[in-house]
Amino acid sequence: MFDNEKEEEKVFEPEIVNNDEPDKNKSLNSILSWIPFVLALIYTVSPVDFIPDVIPIAGWGEDAMFLIVSALHGIQNTVLDKDTSIYKIIKYIKWASFILTVIFILILVLLIVLVFKVSSN
Repeated sequence: MFDNEKEEEKVFEPEIVNNDEPDKNKSLNSILSWIPFVLALIYTVSPVDFIPDVIPIAGWGEDAMFLIVSALHGIQNTVLDKDTSIYKIIKYIKWASFILTVIFILILVLLIVLVFKVSSN
């Protein structure tokens, strides 16, 4: 009878698992999560823009929004645990900022096209 209990105990012993692969994937994901921020920094410094920086608030505003959205993306995917509520809040703020930036750019482009169209007539 004791032999059966010992066999059952052996069946339920935890195995030692090599967890080296998740660490490599985690470090790769943390690097990949910050690439949009680096690209946003390059975009901010470069003279090529969707909205030129000559337009006072709009040009700098869209540069700032790209930086904010990309920084939130990096923070969300590297610093925070995915089970926390702040992770979800930052995810919603990131997407709301991105959508507002796209809407802002589209409205401004439409206004510029309208001004040129009216001035050419």
